[in-house]
Amino acid sequence: MNVYKGDIQPANDVIFVFGSNPEGRHGAGAAKVARERFGAIYGVGEGLQGNSYAIPTKDLRIKGTRSIHPQKIQESIERFYDVAKSNPDKKFMVAYRNGMHEKSLNGYTGLEMLLMFMNAGEFPNNVYFSSEWKSMYDELMLLEEK
Repeated sequence: MNVYKGDIQPANDVIFVFGSNPEGRHGAGAAKVARERFGAIYGVGEGLQGNSYAIPTKDLRIKGTRSIHPQKIQESIERFYDVAKSNPDKKFMVAYRNGMHEKSLNGYTGLEMLLMFMNAGEFPNNVYFSSEWKSMYDELMLLEEK
């Protein structure tokens, strides 16, 4: 697992990977950062845009959180991995930093989201996760060994 520390900074070879909504309303959290600093396009809910990549994790048309099923999110992550593999000259930095039991705006905990990324397949060599998620990943690997 490749790791970054601190906030993701704009650079020519950096792609900011963030949780989005199918509507592409990048108005809060990491989606807002993606729009303001990494070229995310308002109205585009999935895929590569500017120096950002949107993964739909919350449907604004449905009340409450957890409005997109984990299997659908995992399928979006699989598509993301294909794009990352097709762009080996870029560093895809996943913006999630929430802890194991801390929910993000989509209603899923850090652990639940990390498991979706893990279940989507082997991490491409150019995908980077936060140091917070690396710690959680290491804990999971230790538990799996027992």
